[in-house]
Amino acid sequence: MTFYEAMNEVLQTSRYDFLMGRRVDFQERFWELISRILEWLFSNLEFDMPQGGGVNAGLIATIFAIVGIVLTIIALFVLIRTYLRTRRVTRHELGDIFEEIRNKNYTVSELIELSQKAENTRIAVRYRYIAAILSLNERDIIKIEPSATNAIILRQIRNSSPELAPHFYKIAETFHLAWFGHKSLGEDSMGEFISAVDKVVNHA
Repeated sequence: MTFYEAMNEVLQTSRYDFLMGRRVDFQERFWELISRILEWLFSNLEFDMPQGGGVNAGLIATIFAIVGIVLTIIALFVLIRTYLRTRRVTRHELGDIFEEIRNKNYTVSELIELSQKAENTRIAVRYRYIAAILSLNERDIIKIEPSATNAIILRQIRNSSPELAPHFYKIAETFHLAWFGHKSLGEDSMGEFISAVDKVVNHA
């Protein structure tokens, strides 16, 4: 695993854990990242340690310490920036979606039709996500509020209709990947998303 891959993997995991309401320990993620960075560093840098240690060994140890400190500062800065951006995006974007539901008088069937006619997958996912939210709200399974997040919605579903929780979890996860993360979805992932929406919308 390269340095970039190690950092990117931890950052993405932390980002979507936060978005999905899995409030993992921030420090734990940070030290996991540092551990991977050091693992990469030691596995990719090769040198011959002089016999008996001495000045050269001390110099090498000092270099490693300096590199470790620099990487720690960079990683901490990136993680904090990602956390703050994620927090702002989550609150703003979901608030816009709930406002749209209140103002446009959609029906669930209209939203599904808009999803089918959407110009790209990202917008198609957004419309089906709104359809699922609207359907749950209409049946009083959830209550839409401006400050609601997917974590709050998921908690409401678990309390009122726990059998729908795994389906909504899939819906929310795919929505965040496609809408916030701008990730392209394969045919299988899109099919699973559509199936999850159908199960939520058509649940008696």
